[in-house]
Amino acid sequence: MASEEEKKLVLARLATMPLDMELSLGDTGSFDREQLIHEVENETKVGDLVITVYMNYLRSFKQRVR
Repeated sequence: MASEEEKKLVLARLATMPLDMELSLGDTGSFDREQLIHEVENETKVGDLVITVYMNYLRSFKQRVR
């Protein structure tokens, strides 16, 4: 389960996505910005997956920058 800080960070990032952009999550399906925000806010399995993927990306990026 994601921390409240991670959730807020991902929600802020999702809010910057273009309205017409969709994100594909493999066999889970494709989601637009509003759907992703809804999933993260309601702490669904999809929302947890989005947070996990985004946080892994940030951690990986941080390691490469060092």
